[in-house]
Amino acid sequence: MAELEQYPFMPGPRGVPAETYAKRREQEPLGKVRLPSGDTVYLTTTYQDAAAVMSDPRFSRDLSRPGSPRMFPGFTIAEAPGLSSMDPPDHTRQRRLLSGVFTPRQVNGWRPRLRTLAAELIDALPEEFDLLRDLAFPLPVQIICDVLGVPGVDAVRVRAWSDAILSTSSLTEEEKLAAAMEFYGYIAELIAAHREHPGDGLLATMIHARDGEDRLTEDELVRNTLGLVLAGHETTGSVLARSMLRLLDPREGYERLVTEPGLIPIVVEELLRLEQPGDSPLIRVATEDVELPSGVVRKGEGVIASFAGANLDPSVFPDPDVMDVRRETTQHHLAFGRGPHYCLGANLARMELQEILGVLVERLPDLALTEPAEDVPWTQGSIIVRPVRVPVRTSGRPQATPPAICG
Repeated sequence: MAELEQYPFMPGPRGVPAETYAKRREQEPLGKVRLPSGDTVYLTTTYQDAAAVMSDPRFSRDLSRPGSPRMFPGFTIAEAPGLSSMDPPDHTRQRRLLSGVFTPRQVNGWRPRLRTLAAELIDALPEEFDLLRDLAFPLPVQIICDVLGVPGVDAVRVRAWSDAILSTSSLTEEEKLAAAMEFYGYIAELIAAHREHPGDGLLATMIHARDGEDRLTEDELVRNTLGLVLAGHETTGSVLARSMLRLLDPREGYERLVTEPGLIPIVVEELLRLEQPGDSPLIRVATEDVELPSGVVRKGEGVIASFAGANLDPSVFPDPDVMDVRRETTQHHLAFGRGPHYCLGANLARMELQEILGVLVERLPDLALTEPAEDVPWTQGSIIVRPVRVPVRTSGRPQATPPAICG
């Protein structure tokens, strides 16, 4: 028997998904891979298989069952107890509580606030700055604080905890677990302070559900809040960093948005499809034999529905490596998943990317990299694949009034 390929696959230059996805799609679209834990699971590489796995209730996200495969040995955030690791009815109960805050109508109401925050951050920047450090991460942190209704979080400590939790190789399991516990304790303290001085926002709603109607346990309250803070800045910031490298080198992509800002919504969808900061770390286990378009997954076997494989499937996205603003199938991408675990913050992430790009092209039309994209280092040993920095410069200064676009 041939030795199984190790997953996750090493990304290509500038973080592009490995060519392995295309090869497997042609030769073995539903085949087994070996995980860092030593366990084996099936990996989908077609759009149809991935969509089916994400939507089929016979695939469980509860990995607490004995013998369930794990991605990494020891602790990993993707497999920690939480909303993304639950099945109905517990998953349904908790998700219903949170989902009303992230409707398109609610999210669109935050656009002016985000536009103002982005303009204020940009106005304070020097002519040369690191777009990742100074904009792509701080702005989403401020937005998620607004959503939660808290005055602010310690962004420096949150970044350090996030990096540790998402590490795959640079830290020991004990160090990653210690960082997770420190993060958990910090969020618990934040909740305690909010109980004494309550305000508006999602956190107040969640506390009421815990203290008043008892629909959340204390542990569920802390874990959901931690998950929102972590996901609310890490993924969006990483997608933005990757996207800006694509738009600024070659720079024609950015210049086109400067002259045609109306393209921003469709460009954001293409960037979401192309610039996922890593493939899916979520393992699902079949609770019975399930027949997929490319084969059968037996009861008890694990499967990973690959975002990278699905979003670069040429049967759905012709010339999949090209960012095409005329692509009719762009919004069918699976960057946010599908089915019951569809990303809760998808509407918020879309809005943030649209508004940040809109403010950038309006206020900093001369934005350019200060070094070639090929020289920018990328993360190593992390679930998240993104540039370590995005060094940029601008010779112009922002205009006085933030633009009103992408509404």
